[in-house]
Amino acid sequence: MSSPYVPTEAEHDLLDTARRVLGVNLSGFLLSGLGDPHHPRRHYTALSIRAHGPGLIYRLEVLSESEKGLPGGRDPLVMAALLHLLWTGERGRDEIVFRDEVLLERLSWPDTPDSQLSIAAAIERYYSTAYRRTSTESLKAGGGERRSSQVQKLVPGYETSGPPQEVRKSTIVQFTPKLIEEVLGAEKYFLGIDFERLEGLQQVQSGGSG
Repeated sequence: MSSPYVPTEAEHDLLDTARRVLGVNLSGFLLSGLGDPHHPRRHYTALSIRAHGPGLIYRLEVLSESEKGLPGGRDPLVMAALLHLLWTGERGRDEIVFRDEVLLERLSWPDTPDSQLSIAAAIERYYSTAYRRTSTESLKAGGGERRSSQVQKLVPGYETSGPPQEVRKSTIVQFTPKLIEEVLGAEKYFLGIDFERLEGLQQVQSGGSG
């Protein structure tokens, strides 16, 4: 069994900022996998909080569309730094443009080819990651159940540019539209639900192929 990943002070600050902006539940969902292997999928269950009547039961999944698997290892730290650039960038935008050295400075990582490859690999994995929500609601007596589902990406696109031999390339990372406006308030919306109104968000399984 591998030891838990221990973030540096700079990495911890980035994770803490993401937690403050996204909330505990949503940050734990979107930045899952720190120090873990690159599993093909992760499963969660959660119950929505309702003032009246039973809450909805949600099944949340993080799925990889690539053989390289889901973000793991230090990938969530890269995403935390990317989100930091998004929070501090021009308002109203859903994309960021950066050079590797800028992101490495935020992470306090050495400016080496290995660090640059880590950034590129993390972005590729997040682009290949889909988030799915399925909810089940019991209808009136004898009415059975009503199910609904939604699939969304955190990073729907990215682009790199520069001469083939140019190490200091420019990268554009696109985030899901309305991400900023849906998490900057008290509510933290993703996949059409407020993650602040979920209780018992539990990871029930990691890995697996089906």
